[in-house]
Amino acid sequence: MSIAIHIKFKATTKDSLSIPVATQGTYHTVWLPTAEKLGLKWVPLFENGPMVGVNDLAVVMSEFRRLREALAINPKNVSILERIDFILEELGDVPLDEVSEVFIG
Repeated sequence: MSIAIHIKFKATTKDSLSIPVATQGTYHTVWLPTAEKLGLKWVPLFENGPMVGVNDLAVVMSEFRRLREALAINPKNVSILERIDFILEELGDVPLDEVSEVFIG
């Protein structure tokens, strides 16, 4: 299993967007312990599949940045850092006023 961000848009003609986040193993061994140490709110909830309000997406992105900063100290995390960069880039391109719902899980 894996964790992904699923975004649905208000326009029914626009396809949903799915952004892969992490495999279950990487989430449990790297993401979750680091997120808990940092006191993050959203990242520890990803496994349970929370609905995220469009207004909360900025907070989620901030948590990704904090997680990235914490993980950057270990050179073994290069692929995770690349994944976080990809996630931030993808989320940065999403027109928030067109989003109807965000599910992460």
